[in-house]
Amino acid sequence: MLKVAFVDISNLARSQIAAAICKKLAPDIFEVYSVGKELKSIDKNIKKIMKEIYDIDMDKNQYTKLISEIPKVDIIVSTGGETFLDNSRKFDEKFKLKDIDGKNEDELKEIIFNIEEKVIKFIKKYEKYERANHTFEPIYDENSRILILGSFPSVKSREESFYYGHPRNRFWEVVSKITKTELPHNIDEKKSMLLKNNIAIWDVIKSCIIKGSSDSSIKDVEVNDINTIIKKSKIEKIYANGDKAFKLYNKYCKNDIGIEIEKLPSTSPANAAYSMEKLIDEWKIIK
Repeated sequence: MLKVAFVDISNLARSQIAAAICKKLAPDIFEVYSVGKELKSIDKNIKKIMKEIYDIDMDKNQYTKLISEIPKVDIIVSTGGETFLDNSRKFDEKFKLKDIDGKNEDELKEIIFNIEEKVIKFIKKYEKYERANHTFEPIYDENSRILILGSFPSVKSREESFYYGHPRNRFWEVVSKITKTELPHNIDEKKSMLLKNNIAIWDVIKSCIIKGSSDSSIKDVEVNDINTIIKKSKIEKIYANGDKAFKLYNKYCKNDIGIEIEKLPSTSPANAAYSMEKLIDEWKIIK
């Protein structure tokens, strides 16, 4: 379940409405918070309208709070023109809603319906996303000389708790042909092939928000500490399995590790432009 915070400066109107509607419409998708920079009472007219239209009791379900009072969230939504958050964390979404102060009942209803529309679009956008964690260990030993980094495990790999688990991912076939090893069929055989050839594998990302297996959907990245295996091995070359891993390493890891990374074409089935022969020709540099 994703954690989302709707933010408004005073946290007494727009963010409260958005949070209340999101809670009602998507209780199984989001853990919802509304926060602000100041603490004020929710407008009584808003309470009345929300009860009439949505049967939401704002007194029971909503109260003003500061962002420091809630846990770390996955998605932060600005409901107005807020810029007060820590500059290290940008807003993920901006609703850009009209100021609600001083509005009569009809105007309030119009703004509330506009908030509902934006919340529905927000739910549709994120309903298939999840916060996913990398749950299995890197493969390496003290003799590893080459490190191959992916971006983040696919759904199939996460289910199997091992690397490149999609049946059409060509990683294992490519490496077996380059190393002249019989194609491995289980996890123990795959580990053995890698270690016998002094190859280590891991992924750049430790945790992220992701939609299925889509690299392009990845948000809010926390990276693995690649240095932990560099220090315990003889790794001197690092290769990226695809463009996403290459970019992530250069953004988050390169300066800390101090080893340049070389990009190889992805072995993913999504990289249909590369035939097996072309992949082997590009990947033979690892041997």
